[in-house]
Amino acid sequence: MALNIKDPETEKAVRQLARRRGLSLTEAVRLAVRSELDKDELSEEEKARRVAEGRRRLEALYKKYGIEPTDHSMTKQEMDDAIGYDENGMR
Repeated sequence: MALNIKDPETEKAVRQLARRRGLSLTEAVRLAVRSELDKDELSEEEKARRVAEGRRRLEALYKKYGIEPTDHSMTKQEMDDAIGYDENGMR
């Protein structure tokens, strides 16, 4: 069965994921779709537990390193720069 993606932005995202993970295009689509389906299968209680756990870990890191939380949301470029990704998604 064939899947024809006609949206350039979607095609670019699939290719980027495939390149970053070393996957075929088919594997990249499968991975992304499976990830989204798995999220849907989580109960509301499990989602809340995961969010609370993430916040607890983040607060512990803030405390450990003396970081003051801010309201600033990082841009994609700032995140890529912090991680060390270049324009090709490589370190």
